[in-house]
Amino acid sequence: MNESRLAFFAYFLMLALGILQWVHAYPQLPQHMASHFAANGTPNGWMPKNAFFLLTVVMTALSALPAVLAPRSIASKSDARLNLPKKDYWLATEHRQETFRFINAQMSWFSCGILFVLLYGTSQAINANLPGIGYFNSRGMFYVMVGFVLLTLLWTVRFITHFSNTPDSPMSAPPRS
Repeated sequence: MNESRLAFFAYFLMLALGILQWVHAYPQLPQHMASHFAANGTPNGWMPKNAFFLLTVVMTALSALPAVLAPRSIASKSDARLNLPKKDYWLATEHRQETFRFINAQMSWFSCGILFVLLYGTSQAINANLPGIGYFNSRGMFYVMVGFVLLTLLWTVRFITHFSNTPDSPMSAPPRS
């Protein structure tokens, strides 16, 4: 299984689990839900349950855009309009397909990260409105956000270093014995 397909599988598995939680929790939720929370987890915004889930569905659908639109948009641009380190190498005919396969896989994993943050936040909002739980785990949300920022930074560094090196460059050559 290639990396892009694995990312799409992970994305749809997370999405399916999120939807299962929504379907399970929906009947237990009040008609008017807390939908926004202060840093300490105290609710400070409310909306009708139907509007909450409509907004959740829209935002969740938008999380797929980096995986779907970004690679297509990048691939549709002329080579001159692409800002890519060592693009003469990476966009050469013999490397072009692998270059766009890498970009597609990376953007798919980025979409997974976005979806995870959205699903976690939605799960916490749902939990805050459920009778048996009743609180928003703001500390957990903070850790998820910090983790997402750190992973985004690492992802960006990996993305740049991948294209900054070529298999014949000194940095990517195997060490000599």
